[in-house]
Amino acid sequence: MEVLELVAEQSLGKAVLARHSDLKSGLRKIDRTGTRPASETSAEEKQRIAAIIELCFEYIRENNAEERNNILRTLDEIVKNEPIELPRQSIEQWDDQLASEDREYAKLRRNDEKRIQNFLKKYFSLKHKVGFKTQAEVGKAAGLGRTQVTVLESGEHMPQQKTLQKLAKAFGVDITELM
Repeated sequence: MEVLELVAEQSLGKAVLARHSDLKSGLRKIDRTGTRPASETSAEEKQRIAAIIELCFEYIRENNAEERNNILRTLDEIVKNEPIELPRQSIEQWDDQLASEDREYAKLRRNDEKRIQNFLKKYFSLKHKVGFKTQAEVGKAAGLGRTQVTVLESGEHMPQQKTLQKLAKAFGVDITELM
């Protein structure tokens, strides 16, 4: 057993490494090429090895299962070391293609869309309940610019925690009522 494989086995666990056979074989391949002297190893390869080791140790420290899966996906990508070709289509087309090809990504995208829709439903309900009629009124009460409120109301993305706190204060509710 080689060094990177050993580090991964100790960090990720035998069962996880067994389920990720591509990761395991990729680590072996890196170990075999890494047996040459440090002076002959490129800076890029050294950085790649360091990133793998760092992610293995980060996996140990992480308690969130979703984040652990993200770490495993990142490890897979680093080990494969395949050049990433930038998409030629728009971001929306690329996003749709990725969702059609990757079930997990599609599921995450649907979950995000649901979260945003739930937020917007609660936001507009609270906005109406408080009596705000315009985006400018919401912005002034929350300490946000009207354009920021416009973007928020468009539903393009979920607002950051700080923005949610400002909105909750403006509506006179606990932040959990917005989420």
